[in-house]
Amino acid sequence: MQDFYHQVGPCGLAIIILGLGAVYMAVRGLVLSALIKKQAPLPHSVLQGIVEQAQATKSEDRALVINALMQHKLKGIYGAMYFLKLCAALGPLLGLLGTVLGMVEVFATIAERSYPEPSLLAGGIWQALITTVMGLSLAIPALLLHYVLLLTLRRIRAALNLQAAGIKQD
Repeated sequence: MQDFYHQVGPCGLAIIILGLGAVYMAVRGLVLSALIKKQAPLPHSVLQGIVEQAQATKSEDRALVINALMQHKLKGIYGAMYFLKLCAALGPLLGLLGTVLGMVEVFATIAERSYPEPSLLAGGIWQALITTVMGLSLAIPALLLHYVLLLTLRRIRAALNLQAAGIKQD
């Protein structure tokens, strides 16, 4: 384990921890959105409650009411979505920081020895490259899953707006 930590450094370890959190939040968000979709036609579902409260308000305020109630009632999905967006932003930054730290290690080795062996430089270069790969490997799927959840919430919001306005859906 200590050898692995030496290879990836603190940034690599942070990326792994962030990645585990991203997997948890993605699964949680996708499961919650699937459950919401599955229960949508039921009369006592979360979505039906939102529609009923929105219908009780003035028509010009319905969109605001629906947005506020969605934020409150579907906070698990919103939380997952925002965490995935955070992971998509932090992953490359942590990868870049790992790259810089790895290159600092390489230059420190060069400064210590006038003619360092390539094997002494390889550790820092390895850390620089692997943390970049790890950061991007976290960011790309996290961003994709963020947008999957975002589009799901947009579809739910559009359906709720139509239903609250009394418009039949196809």
